[in-house]
Amino acid sequence: MRLGRGFNYLTIVILIAALLVDTLLSDVSSIVNQNLPELMRTTLFSIITGIVVLSGSYVVLHETRRIQKGLGSKGNSVFFISRVIPIVQYIIMGLLILTTIQIIALSQYLMVLVVILLVLSWSTGVMLMAMMSVKFLQWYRTRRNMLVLLYAASSLMFCSTIGATIVPESLILLQNSPIVNANSAEVKPFQANPEASNLLFSILSVANWLVIPLVFTIWTATVVMLNGYSKRIGTTRFWIMISVPLASVIIGVTFLLIFLPSLTSIFDEKVIPYTMMAFGGILGEGFLLSFAFITISRSIRKDTRSRIIDYLGVSAIGVAIIFVSFFANPSAGSYLPFGCIASSFFAFGAYLFFSGIYSSAISISSDRELLQSIRKSLLDQSRLLDDIGIANMYDRLTTQVEKMVQKHREDMKQEVGIESSVSEFEMKNYVEEVIAEIQRDRTRRKPTNV
Repeated sequence: MRLGRGFNYLTIVILIAALLVDTLLSDVSSIVNQNLPELMRTTLFSIITGIVVLSGSYVVLHETRRIQKGLGSKGNSVFFISRVIPIVQYIIMGLLILTTIQIIALSQYLMVLVVILLVLSWSTGVMLMAMMSVKFLQWYRTRRNMLVLLYAASSLMFCSTIGATIVPESLILLQNSPIVNANSAEVKPFQANPEASNLLFSILSVANWLVIPLVFTIWTATVVMLNGYSKRIGTTRFWIMISVPLASVIIGVTFLLIFLPSLTSIFDEKVIPYTMMAFGGILGEGFLLSFAFITISRSIRKDTRSRIIDYLGVSAIGVAIIFVSFFANPSAGSYLPFGCIASSFFAFGAYLFFSGIYSSAISISSDRELLQSIRKSLLDQSRLLDDIGIANMYDRLTTQVEKMVQKHREDMKQEVGIESSVSEFEMKNYVEEVIAEIQRDRTRRKPTNV
């Protein structure tokens, strides 16, 4: 069991590491494509693709099954999404494989295949993030929590940034040669001061600079999430972890703005260190947010056997993949198209994040209602059991609680499609706590003999 879990974690780490390498290469693709021999570039691109396809196929299958295992109702929206997303992701990986085969065999690739790959990943991810935004806003209206509002704002920014760039970036890429080879000129849609300034480039520029407020929003959400664990982490270590990524973003963006008037692209060699510093800080924030989910999961693990631990783990993986994929800069018009591999997993990352958060919220709220109903039932019945021994009371009430838990699980699966996160072990402990409270209450009400 532990060996299998360790293999799962290792595969996830390998996948995220390979996606991260592709993302970083996409930021310096101009330098890589100009200075490395074609054979070396082809080998590097093929190895990254192979690692991502092999590890990604396993992760998609394993994580999707893990999510579906906790779903009961086939009419539930999350269940439907869990059936569709793997198909979409396998299609995307198929396009990636086909592109890589063309590169290896023909030293060229069809631009339209990469554009379809990107559009399919981005559009699916945007729809999932839009659904997540709606859920966050609904939860915020019910209970006005600052963290929920920050997540709603972050999800909406992800949607607006990616959603606004899908059409312009696709059109810019398709305007170039349909077949890309070693003699093709590189195309980077995100230009600082494009020579052919038009509406498409203007939309892309505005959308991409919206990343800056997104970074500060996510940073604030991460601080709020981890603040309660600062003493456990260590106050000094906590603030170093929090401050370094933000400082990196601020320094990088500041120097980019200083050089901006003289740039045609933020990927110019003279500013690439600052570009990498800015994007490195942003990626650092993404991994820090993923760490926040893992920290909370570990904290809960000490006190409960709840399935919420699994749901938070799924969210942590999703957050890491989202950031690595979101901040890749696909050089789809260049040879080779670094950044497209990482971008191909944006939809799957959004799916994991959405499913983990949604399942956690439903499970927590439903289990809270269950605990309240059990408590009310036990206290009501205790008034009828004043003369019955505690041992008999425990046996009888435990049996009734088990029936109540089973009915709750069945109802929960039918209504919301999420498995209850409270185990029978926890229910029995809760029964013991309530019975102990009943005893204390009876002792206080019992008249004192004089």
